[in-house]
Amino acid sequence: MTVQEMLSRLFQLGLSQADVAKRCRTTQPTISRASNGAAVRYELGKAIEKLLEQREQEVEAENRAA
Repeated sequence: MTVQEMLSRLFQLGLSQADVAKRCRTTQPTISRASNGAAVRYELGKAIEKLLEQREQEVEAENRAA
């Protein structure tokens, strides 16, 4: 999955660019550029990947509790 695809999924799961930026310790403009296809540092890509895993687990837990 590309960084663009991971960001798209995070947005679908209810996070804004600002939310993603804060949780990945970067800026919203950086997330905006990445969502439009700009290259990102390896560390940021891994942070986005980890955030996606966490967010999917949160949503799954919310759905089970409902």
